[in-house]
Amino acid sequence: MKLLRPRTPLAWRNLVHNPRRLLLASGGIGFAVMLIFMQLGFEGALFDSTVLVPRHLNADLVMIDRAKFSMTVNNRFSRRMLSLAQSCAGVAEAHALIYDDRFLWQNVTTGLSLPIRLIAYDPLVEALTIPGIFAQQSKLLLPGTVLADRRSKSEYGPLTTGTISEYANQRAEIVGNYSLGTDFTNDGDLISSELTFARFTQPGRETQALESIDLGLVRLAPGYTAAEVLDRLKRQLPEDIRVLTKDDFVTLEQDFWRHSTPIGYIFSFGVVLGVFVGIIICYQVLFADISDHLPEFATLKAMGYRGRYFTFVVLEEALWLAMFGFLPGLAASVLLYALLAEITSLALELSWERAAGVFVLTVAMCVVSGIMTVRKVLSADPAELFA
Repeated sequence: MKLLRPRTPLAWRNLVHNPRRLLLASGGIGFAVMLIFMQLGFEGALFDSTVLVPRHLNADLVMIDRAKFSMTVNNRFSRRMLSLAQSCAGVAEAHALIYDDRFLWQNVTTGLSLPIRLIAYDPLVEALTIPGIFAQQSKLLLPGTVLADRRSKSEYGPLTTGTISEYANQRAEIVGNYSLGTDFTNDGDLISSELTFARFTQPGRETQALESIDLGLVRLAPGYTAAEVLDRLKRQLPEDIRVLTKDDFVTLEQDFWRHSTPIGYIFSFGVVLGVFVGIIICYQVLFADISDHLPEFATLKAMGYRGRYFTFVVLEEALWLAMFGFLPGLAASVLLYALLAEITSLALELSWERAAGVFVLTVAMCVVSGIMTVRKVLSADPAELFA
């Protein structure tokens, strides 16, 4: 006669009989879960924040210097390439965008000067799709005026409308604000007209300052596809000019940070470390629980219960621990994400997809711990357990 599983929820009873141990176990696994969430959050913030500007480009195609593999690289090309692009069939508009992070903004409160990124383009053109920015661009027609990102770091001092300070040792007045956010290389942003940028950076040599640009923003004419215009531009432009779709330009920037810098590897290693910590904690909890109940397990083994039953009990305990550890870890991570996003202005967002992924990792690490632990029961001899 086949031996039936007892109706008593053995796995649940084993866990809850010692509330203090269960609380400590939940806290330990929750810490590992929180560690995984934070590593994934910072990694996501790295890749998301570094493409905030590329994603807001109002362009179908983007022209860059062929040697430019990231926006952090100061490789520019001649503005004359825009005229060549404009003459290509299928191109409706081609506009320039310039940015520079080498010059300093003076904090009007402390007098200290810090580097800040300045983005410049024709204020009559909608070059960026940042909400609310196009309605303010007419203010940039006045020389020496800028729009300031209100999410810039506090080290820059007040960046409110009406603030007058210095950029590159030149008088600069803030005439509006927008919200973008920082990244791992830039703690703040300003937007100005091209002429103001030239007067800031090369006063008296404005024409020379505007001869080279960082990006060419290409808009397609109705009825043309990006693929066919891209192919025409590649044939028409010199070989030292690279043309990408907007999505490919975003991918280029993300790939640079993912594969060409140690930061991406560091955060990936942090996730692995969090999983390892969780496995160790869960293993210790399960091992201690099984050690405390070896006589009971021995009794069941002597009664004829097979290894499959013990495996089921231990894995069920592991799944309960995954649930008990995941929930506090998730709650703590939600609070930390909100706090750090406010402090750092980074794009820290806890999505449902990320939460589901971490839950799967949590279950996996607890199941691995259970598989490691169940060997203690399966390899034990009932006679020796009572010796």
